[in-house]
Parts: sequence; structure tokens; C-alpha cells
Amino acid sequence: MSKTRAFPFCIASYLAALVPVLGCTGNVDYPQQASGSGGSAPVGTGSTGTGGARNPAGSGGAGGPSGASGGTTGTGSSGSGGSAPTGTGGSSGVPADPNAAGLLPLRRLTAREYLNTVRDLLGDTTTVAGDDVPGEADDLSNNAFPFRQPTVIATSSAGSLQTAAESLAKNVASRLSTLLPCTPANASAEAGCASQFITTFGLKAYRRPLTSAEVTNLTAVYQAGRSTVMLDFNGAIGLVIEAMLQAPAFLYHWEMDAGPAVRDGNVVQLGNYQMASRLSYYLWSSMPDTALFSAAAAGQLSTAEGVQTQAQRMLMDDKAKTMVADFVADWLDINTISTRPKDPAIYSMWNPDLMTAMETEVRTFATSNVFGSGSLADLFTSPKSSVNQALAGVYGVSGVSGTTPKTVTFDGAQRGGILSLAGFLAVNGASNGSSPVLRGHAVLTRVMCQTVPDPPPNVQPPKPPMDGLTTRQRFEEHDMQDCARACHTLMDPIGFGFEHYDGIGRYRTTDQNKPVDSSSSIVLDGQKQDFSDAVGLGKLLAASPQVQGCLTTQLMRWALNRWDTAADAASIDAARTAFQQGGLNIRTLLTSVATSRTFRYRAPAAGEVLP
Repeated sequence: MSKTRAFPFCIASYLAALVPVLGCTGNVDYPQQASGSGGSAPVGTGSTGTGGARNPAGSGGAGGPSGASGGTTGTGSSGSGGSAPTGTGGSSGVPADPNAAGLLPLRRLTAREYLNTVRDLLGDTTTVAGDDVPGEADDLSNNAFPFRQPTVIATSSAGSLQTAAESLAKNVASRLSTLLPCTPANASAEAGCASQFITTFGLKAYRRPLTSAEVTNLTAVYQAGRSTVMLDFNGAIGLVIEAMLQAPAFLYHWEMDAGPAVRDGNVVQLGNYQMASRLSYYLWSSMPDTALFSAAAAGQLSTAEGVQTQAQRMLMDDKAKTMVADFVADWLDINTISTRPKDPAIYSMWNPDLMTAMETEVRTFATSNVFGSGSLADLFTSPKSSVNQALAGVYGVSGVSGTTPKTVTFDGAQRGGILSLAGFLAVNGASNGSSPVLRGHAVLTRVMCQTVPDPPPNVQPPKPPMDGLTTRQRFEEHDMQDCARACHTLMDPIGFGFEHYDGIGRYRTTDQNKPVDSSSSIVLDGQKQDFSDAVGLGKLLAASPQVQGCLTTQLMRWALNRWDTAADAASIDAARTAFQQGGLNIRTLLTSVATSRTFRYRAPAAGEVLP
């Protein structure tokens, strides 16, 4: 495969058509709305809009690639601002249209999706996000989109994707027989076997049947490998794999079915292969499996019942457990724990191993509850968890040793639910103590789906920790400032409920030698409700229709990888209703999102003429 790696993609005219986005331009942009007709990959590079990924009212870029429109709503990869929508769809007093559906932005695979896809496509787990493929930075700004979104790729990133494709093709060379649908008996049979490989492997790599133009281009790659680069059969097949892994049809979600768009009112129904991919990347963060491809080929994903059948099957796979863990880690920012510094003079036990243990605990807690009882109440109130020795020291739990987690039951008066775990508390703690503002902000924005005004430039920070003054007293004094009241009166009272936990989540009864006061109140479901501590707050959140609606909204944002808009409101409401009628079982919610109209349909692209 050494000759394969040296093959000059940029001078091959037959590859210029196959790899138009990567090619030699050194730039892969983030196109906007997918076209309603298709089967072919987008051509060219588009510009990003001024609205940005975090601006639901923003405008898309002009002059995007073929198959992408200009003026979309808040789907650009970068931009100049705007805040998150509030509630479940952004509509204000206007009845949600039950027949509407939101936009389907054309986007590339995230690093997580890329790694999972090459694992399932090639059986390769050697590729690393950040090192081999471009990753996504966590946005910790106010009201940021909760989940990772792919952004514009610069020259170096495009080069990384080419290098990754070459390495993956080289790695699979020794086990190519596991991917080939045939074994050529002689030289004359090689061309036919290569043709079979292009169509069968191409279906998996592009996540849909190849077009005749794509088959022609890939056949030309194989032939050039044999005649121009003088590779043997396996080497030429490896070159085809390299080309496929750099093609827009692999790198982007462009799983368009052949044929015209199917109109339903003013929206377009997603094709069967689009639905297979949307389902698999929603529930598995990876490509469809054989059963999903078969369902797509049989046209079984054109109905809500067919989608539900597949979704329920997919939730039984271990990949769904990983998806739930990833969702919760992103939703609550647990995956940023390694970026949160702690004062070593105060928290001498803070180290990478403890950080990893905290993140692992939250992920395990989420999957144990969702795939156990499935109950939303348990997610917010259960005192059972699994900890290793390092975490046991934080919790003051005895009888736990080593690095292997052991199931424990916390004192229910001190802890209960995911918001009382050390991972959440450490991520939302200060470097030298607790932080009512960070913890309150996390609950308000991530759990209640409210937005917080950006802070004015003249707000003075709270006093530093000092003897005789508790954290709560310092923040209550700080919140008396006129310029601080607007947002801190929303966040800090919620955050006071977590004052029994220090900056890394250890339980405490005193702060600065004074008794901790964790009693407070929260405006939930339009009513002020009192609670005595974080355990009591968790019970209020678990029973709240507002929180149930927010979780539905957050899961829909994860599934669509964009902000929700007014066009999604009816779908979110329907999924929330099914969730509530299903006994608040989170697995029911996962399925309800998959069968929602905005998940199965899309708004037409700007200028698209529907049949």
C-alpha cells in the first residue's frame, strides 16, 4: 500500500469529479440546506451564514454548494451571535403547525460519528479524534448549543482527513478479504470482483446505493490504480477505499434516495436511506447496520410504524447505551471536566484519574437508569451509583477499593439523582469552592431550557472566599447590585440548593465554619416552589412538566443537530405528550423523537420546486 499512499490525488482528473470538496482546494465548508433532489454529492464550497449555529433567527450563507441553499435558519457553522430559543419551539402564543417540519441542514460527520463509522465499516478503532480527524470544540459560552457541531474545515484539517483515509486503507489491507464480496480466481475475474466491491461496499460507505456516475468514477479510480500506479488487485481496491473515505458522500450526511422528492403538503418526506442514516446516527452515532439497510431497501422506513419498529430494535443494542451516555455527557457538559482547573491547595486529590472516574460515573448512572427502569424520576432522584476507590474518597464511602467501580447506595438525605453526582458538581464548581451561579445556570439552561441574559460589562465579581462569610452570603451580597439582578436572581437561588457540596462535590455541613444553608426556591412551571436542598430540588425537577418538555427539546436538538425552531414545535409537543402518556419512560421518549414529523420530514430548500 505504500504506492497507494503516494498516489497524487490532486493531479488525477478522474478524481476531481469524485472528491470535489476535498480535492486540492484545502477547504471544506459547512453547507446549509440539503436539496430535495439528489443522489449525487454536493459540488463546491459554500460560505457560512451570519446567523451561526447558535442563532435560531440567523441567516444562512449565499453562494453555497450545488444542492445547498442560501437563506436557512440558524444552521451555519459559525456566526455572529443570537441566543438559544426558549421552550420547545420558539412559537409565542401561535398554535404549532402539526404538519410542519424543520430544515435538514447538510453537515459533515462529527468526529464521534466518523470514528464510530470507520469502526463499523472497516473494523478499525485506531483513528483518534483531534489527532487524526478534526474534532469539535466545546462551546462554554452563555446559552451555547448543548451538543457538538462540525464546523468549517481549514487546509490542515482537509489534509488530516486525507491522511486518515490513507491510514485506514493501509490498516485494512491485511484483512481485505473480510470486506470483499468475492475472491477473483484469476486476473480476468478481478475487474468483475472490483465492480461488485464498488457497489456493495459503496452502499455501506455512502449509506445509500451509488449513482451510475459514482460507480463510473470509482471504477476509474480502480483502473488507474491498476494501470497507472501499477498496483495489484488488493492495492487498487485499497485506493478505491481511500477515495471513498474522502468523498463528500462519506464525509457529509448526504444520503439522498434516488428519484424525485416525495411531497407531503408543504414539506418533503425523507427517503428510506435518509431515514436509515438519520436513525442510526441519532441512536448509535454511526452508520446503519444490515437490518436497517434491508429495511430501507424494502421501503419499510416510509411510515412511522416502520421507523418505530427499527428504533425499538436499535435501543436493545449496546451502541444505544453509548449514545445515551454521550447525550447526557454533552447535555450536562460532563465531557468538559478535564478543562476545569481546581486549586491543588484545596483539592489535593484532583487529578486526571479522578476526573475520568467522575465522567465514567455520570455516564454509567445515565445508562443504568435509562436502560433499567427508564424512569425520569430515577434519573433525578436515584441514590444508587457505581464508584471506584478514588470516587469513594470524594463521597466518603467505605469498602471500595481499586479502579473497578462498585455499586453503592448513597445516604438519601445527602444525595439523589444525576445532579448530585460529583461530575456535575465539579464541572459546575469554582476552582476554589462551590459556585451557585454555575450550578444554577446549568439547571436553568440545560434542564429547564431557559435563556439567561448576557452579563453587562460593569458587574463586579463576588468577594473572594474569606473567613466568616459563607459562599451563599458572598453571592447574596453580590446579587444586590442593580446590574447583577437581571440574571443572577434567576440562577443563584437555584444554585444555593447545591451549597452542601464543595467545588468537587464533597458533602459538607459547614462553610467557613458556619452552617450551610441550602434552602431556596425555584420558579418552575410558572409557580414559585420551595426546596430544602439539592435532593429536594431533584424531586421537583423530576415531577415538572417544564423539565419533561425541556428534556424532549434537548433530545430533539441532539437528534437534529441544530436548534429547534417554530416548525419543530408540534413535533416536540407530540413527543413530549407520548413521553408523559408512556409513564415518563425515557426509552419511550427516545422512540417518540424518532417517529416525530420533523425527524421524518424536512422543509423544502430555498428555491426548491416540489412535485
